[in-house]
Amino acid sequence: MRFKQLTIAGYKSFRYPTEIIFPKSEKGKSIFLIGGMNGSGKTSFMEAINLCLYGAKADLIFNAINRQEKADGNYSTSFELTLETDESAEIIVKRSWSAGATANPKPKDLEERLMVIRDGKRASVQSKQMWQDFIRALVPPGITPFFFFDGEKIQEIAADDHSEVRLKNSLEAALGIEFIKRLTDDLATIKNQERQDYVDISDADLDFKQSELKKERSKLERRKKERLEAQEDLDAFRQQYDEAKKRFQATFNTEPEARETQRENEKNRIQAINRFSQADNEIKTLCEKALPLAVASKLFDSLKRRIENERGSIQQDAIRDNAAALTKTLIQAVEEPEPLYSIPLNPEQRTELEQRIQRLLHQGIGLNPVGTILNLSEREAARILHRIEEIESSDLFRLSSLIDEKSELDLEIQRLDHALQPSASSASERELFEQLQAEMEGCSTQIGRKSEQLRSLSEDVLTLEKRSRDLEAEISRLYERHHVSREKADFITECDTIASLLGQFIIRLRENKIHLLQEKTFEMYRQLSSKSGLIKDLLIDPKTYEVSLHDRHGSTIRKSGLSAGEKEIFAIALLWGLAQTSQLRLPIIIDTPLSRLDSSHRQHIVHDYFPNAGEQVVILSTDTEVDEAYYAQLEPYLSGAGMLQFDQRQELTTFQPGYFWER
Repeated sequence: MRFKQLTIAGYKSFRYPTEIIFPKSEKGKSIFLIGGMNGSGKTSFMEAINLCLYGAKADLIFNAINRQEKADGNYSTSFELTLETDESAEIIVKRSWSAGATANPKPKDLEERLMVIRDGKRASVQSKQMWQDFIRALVPPGITPFFFFDGEKIQEIAADDHSEVRLKNSLEAALGIEFIKRLTDDLATIKNQERQDYVDISDADLDFKQSELKKERSKLERRKKERLEAQEDLDAFRQQYDEAKKRFQATFNTEPEARETQRENEKNRIQAINRFSQADNEIKTLCEKALPLAVASKLFDSLKRRIENERGSIQQDAIRDNAAALTKTLIQAVEEPEPLYSIPLNPEQRTELEQRIQRLLHQGIGLNPVGTILNLSEREAARILHRIEEIESSDLFRLSSLIDEKSELDLEIQRLDHALQPSASSASERELFEQLQAEMEGCSTQIGRKSEQLRSLSEDVLTLEKRSRDLEAEISRLYERHHVSREKADFITECDTIASLLGQFIIRLRENKIHLLQEKTFEMYRQLSSKSGLIKDLLIDPKTYEVSLHDRHGSTIRKSGLSAGEKEIFAIALLWGLAQTSQLRLPIIIDTPLSRLDSSHRQHIVHDYFPNAGEQVVILSTDTEVDEAYYAQLEPYLSGAGMLQFDQRQELTTFQPGYFWER
């Protein structure tokens, strides 16, 4: 197959329809060299071929529509690719996107159109999917990275030390194994259909189980879709959180405070502010009605002491007035009912004792005489003391403690404000601080919700998958219990046999092709590498697809340990090996193939790889990659040359014949 013509319109810098005619390759002249400076549209050229063949999501196309066309209200882009098959059939693929007359369109407003013309006749099949499958069968998308590749990204193919899965998928796509697997699946579908044809599906149990299985599968697909959407939402919130966190760290030079601590500080701050306001109001109220009494609190203490002293003086006077009676009472207590002395007092002794007691009473009481000022009765004194006690125990004397509490609350609020806004001093900084905190808080909440939703959906998927497997097994057992005609049974057996043979064929095809891939890759590597090339042997495991590289001593070489030049040479060799192994005769398109190579490796690529890469080779290069010297070397192999010219003033790319020095 070869490309004949490509037309690009309304895509990136290709504003107006730009037609590129691929010159027909002659024997020994397979290279079509297209020059262009950086930014002139070389990568867009290769993208256009992929988009025309396979399509793309509307949002990608929407963002790539020419800016000038958008400014003029024309939201449309189109591609047209003419190719010739190995059977000499001409196929034209036209694909376009347009928003029509929609005002201020969005990506969802773009309508995709696909048209396929074969040998001048428009395809009559209405189903776009059928023609899409036809194109994919003609040019399998899984193998295009081996035929259409960017030289600047080619190292990614060789950089991974664990690229077995990538190589497996690539080789199977190149060998058409995916179509063999699809055939096997189709056989299984046909077999199940045939089984349904001859089985008495009117059986109530079987009908019920089939219906139940259908429902479970429908639920399973819905849950898988919901799980995918939840994962996408979760990734988006995580990305938003990380971006907000990075902005926070960059702005305030600190880690964001933990959400739990932040919430607790905010809660405490609000409580402190509320209590501060309450205490302030209480202080104002108390100052209005209790300040005089508060000032007079020391007078209350003096008054209480005076009352107590005068009450004591009154008692002392009562004792003095009744000293004689008290004396007789004491004497009686000594003598009656049992005398304290074995010998009773005589009259002289008794008289002397009475005199001494009275003298002592008078002397003890009169040491500190207190004058009477208030002259209160016992009842009046008790009432005044009780009133003072009431006043002192009321809220009127809480003023001092409230002032102290208010001061402590003020310090606490300042501390919490500082904790909540450690680096935000200006109003704008505080606003940004609060904005980022709110954004991270919202993202954290959503991350938690989406994580829980994802966990729940994953559990549902596992449950539904198990239910489906159980139902399938049960239905299979029900089918086996039904009578099967010999003809249908033989057909099913043949399907199984063919599926088994296809499985064995895939295994043998892999083994043979891996061996061939191994030889072709190493052959090309030896041609492209300098004499001092590190890789002296290359092996690919037919079961694991693991690629092992060895030096001249037999030691294993890690692919990630290769130099940039060696990685690129190895990657080119691997791509060429895959293309050769697939035996597909597709055009080769190489964008910026020499940018990362030294002069030695460039010489090998120009001399050994380009002329032998394929029957039609399109090279997209700058003037520094394929310069005058390399151009002279390639000229004998050129089928034609052209230039992508970019007008910076108009932001417009056009195509002109002739290379940099050929024009």
